[in-house]
Amino acid sequence: MAYEHLKSVTLEDDDLSAYNLICELIPSWIDRLHNAQIGHYSSSETLYIKADWLGYTLIISSTIVTAMLFLDATGYAKLFMVIMSVVAASLSGVVSFARFAEKAEQHRSAAGSYGKLRRQLEKLDKTKSKLTYEELDSKLKVLRIEWEYVSQNAPLTPKAAIKIQS
Repeated sequence: MAYEHLKSVTLEDDDLSAYNLICELIPSWIDRLHNAQIGHYSSSETLYIKADWLGYTLIISSTIVTAMLFLDATGYAKLFMVIMSVVAASLSGVVSFARFAEKAEQHRSAAGSYGKLRRQLEKLDKTKSKLTYEELDSKLKVLRIEWEYVSQNAPLTPKAAIKIQS
């Protein structure tokens, strides 16, 4: 058993039980951190795609409107120019207000932070047999505090971006 060294340290049955509960908690936390990381990376990718498409569309529509200013348009050409002007102005507002690229970067940063926590927890999971209950509990408390900080500063992730494990 991986916890034999604990009995030599004379842990009470309650401490050994608590140690076992903590060891059972670690895989659950690893899964939750993995899901958070994947959810934020997924959101980041989606937002970067939106930012790119809207940006390219804005550039094209603005270029068309600018080029058409030099034309003496009438009829459908004039209507097309008005519609493109409205599209360009609307896209400009959406790009400025939605800030998809900025939000994508926030999600990417949060995903990196969750990944860092997950890797630390995976390392702790592999080395837990060498730690006493107090050492393991202390390291988990520090990780939990870091996790709470990351969660507090991370942008919201849509439920669709989070892979639900069965």
